[in-house]
Amino acid sequence: MSLPIHLTSNASQLPFFCSSNSLLFYLDDPSTFSQVLTLYNPYDFVVRYKVLCTAPKKYSVAEPQGEIRAQHSVDT
Repeated sequence: MSLPIHLTSNASQLPFFCSSNSLLFYLDDPSTFSQVLTLYNPYDFVVRYKVLCTAPKKYSVAEPQGEIRAQHSVDT
């Protein structure tokens, strides 16, 4: 199940779909240290995305920005 997420930018607001609205990490469970977030583009045009991290010194995001082709998804 995907949840609609709203992006806010100076140009416009565009809802899109994300596989999760949050990620949980547990210190005693190393299997949670790496997780996949899927971004869906339901539109007929390319959408650009950027994933921001609130603690960039502690966490990294593989491919934190890019484009999603029309009617496709991307895993990051």
